[in-house]
Amino acid sequence: MQYNTQPLPHYMKTAGKISVFAAVTGVAVFLLAFMVDVGQQELQRVSANVATTSLTVLNTPPVFTVFPYEVTPSSTTTPTNSGDVIRFEAVGTDSNDAPYFLLICSTGDAPDSLPAFDNSSLGTVPPTCNSSGVQWAVSTSTLSGELAFAATTTSEAASSQFLEENDWFAWVCDDDPTQPACSPIPSQGLYATSSSPFNMNRRPVLTNADNNGPVDPSSLLAFLSTSSDPDIAGGEDDLELIICTAAGDYNPATNQCDTDQIANTTVFVTDDVNATTTTGSIMRDGIYPAFAFLIDEHGHEATANGIDVSFTINNVAPTVVGGNIDLNEGADIFLNVPGGETTGFTLDFTVSDANSCLAADGISPEIIGYELSILRFGPSGDYATSTNCNPQNADYNPNACYTSGVATTTWNLVCTPDATSCGGPTDDTQDFNCTFPLWFLADPTDAGTIISPFASDAWIAVVAGSDNNFATSSQVAADSSVELISAPFIDLLTAVIPYGSLAPDSNTGTLSATTTILNIGNTGIDQEVDGSAMCPEFISSSTNCSLNGTSTIFTSNQQFSSTSLAYNSPLAIRLPTTTVALPAEVDLDVNKPTSTSTPTSGQTFFGIAVPQAITVAGSYTGLNTFFGVTAEAIDW
Repeated sequence: MQYNTQPLPHYMKTAGKISVFAAVTGVAVFLLAFMVDVGQQELQRVSANVATTSLTVLNTPPVFTVFPYEVTPSSTTTPTNSGDVIRFEAVGTDSNDAPYFLLICSTGDAPDSLPAFDNSSLGTVPPTCNSSGVQWAVSTSTLSGELAFAATTTSEAASSQFLEENDWFAWVCDDDPTQPACSPIPSQGLYATSSSPFNMNRRPVLTNADNNGPVDPSSLLAFLSTSSDPDIAGGEDDLELIICTAAGDYNPATNQCDTDQIANTTVFVTDDVNATTTTGSIMRDGIYPAFAFLIDEHGHEATANGIDVSFTINNVAPTVVGGNIDLNEGADIFLNVPGGETTGFTLDFTVSDANSCLAADGISPEIIGYELSILRFGPSGDYATSTNCNPQNADYNPNACYTSGVATTTWNLVCTPDATSCGGPTDDTQDFNCTFPLWFLADPTDAGTIISPFASDAWIAVVAGSDNNFATSSQVAADSSVELISAPFIDLLTAVIPYGSLAPDSNTGTLSATTTILNIGNTGIDQEVDGSAMCPEFISSSTNCSLNGTSTIFTSNQQFSSTSLAYNSPLAIRLPTTTVALPAEVDLDVNKPTSTSTPTSGQTFFGIAVPQAITVAGSYTGLNTFFGVTAEAIDW
């Protein structure tokens, strides 16, 4: 038997990696083929030398099938805030179906791939970046063909290696026990917006904050800051200052205050940013809490946020509006108590305070008082301006000036705050209701039949309000005035006119019997006199007399004058002859009184004649009636 010594080709299937099972199976196949071949060729060869071939195929690295990218693009316009997570994703495929890692480094230097202990430990030893760079992130073990992610939290601490701009290079690596390997060429991203480098946004810097207070209600309140932004890539960030009422009220998710936001920036700058607002029109005086928070245009907060910038609202003086002053309900003033005080006149007014009608405690009143004057006001005299009737000076003159600056024993002014007018801390008004008297000699301002010297004037109220800090408003005159009506009151001191004893056909010779009147009104006084006939049977009026000429002395027999004249003098004035005739007037020219305790007075002289026809002797009685009338202005 001969052996064919010609070598025949033998084939072995190769792969990236070879196992023991594959090798044994190959040898068996080889021997079986050899035996069959020998049989078929009838042992054509007598003898042969054989050599077994062997080959170890080294591990091949995984490759990117989806290139890496930043899950949330991080660029100069959309940087990653310090303290936030930046995440990278990619898909790698290993030809041996081994697990892989996604590695992110700061340089393109080849990383160090590390071997697992054995094949059963694959995916347990992640690669590391070369010592020349920073390892940004490495994923956990990921099955071939599936999505891997690696993430890290950015930091701007002094020890941090994060910069404002950070290059990154990505590899996919395995941990083959024999020959671990990484993809030979790194990738820096798939898209322009999510590729290397990534940008870290550093926090803005808030050094200090304050405000321009104290300020008044309805005023500009400005919050000021010493602030800056450390970033320069793409330019410094615009800054915003937000002011909250409480330190814990700022919400970093919304970059706003959750409840009461006082102010925020409207004009954006890159340093020393401010925030302004206008204070409320009604704000109680005191200190209001406020806290400052600084953010940049990417919503990143300053470390020093929550600086106390509490502000103070000033106490301001109350105000009074002339249209809210109502004297005597707009009605004319009539005096009805001769020689005394007429009571029951009214004054209603409103005081407003931008600090509210309630004090800071929310209970006690903010508006606690008033200063007021009731006066004759106008061009005619001393009270042409209210400065001459000032409650602060305790001015008082019962003729023309009544002020709250005097004691109630002098002028009994009573003012009561309206309990229903102050509606709470957002209400700025307090109503007052007052009553007051006026003396009988208060100057009249009406233009009657006899024109008052004060007819060009009027009576007005002037009011100022005061608060619990003793701040007082300016004095404000009412928009409308009222007239005070003339009241020519008199008091007759003489109860009897004693003519004495006369015979028929005789007279008193002179006007020598006198009467005295007191002026207890508010005008200069002349006097009117009416009379009745005299008779022995007189009771109350002329009708009681028989009107018989022999027993009745008629009124025309009485004459009077302001001076003692001769009876029947051409200047003597006769009483009217009938009861329907107007009373006879005499110009007494009694001046208007100027003192409540010292009335002015006037005297009238009377005389009488007994007619010759009187035949009935005895005591004759009659009744004369006296009237006060307003004298001409020149005689006041």
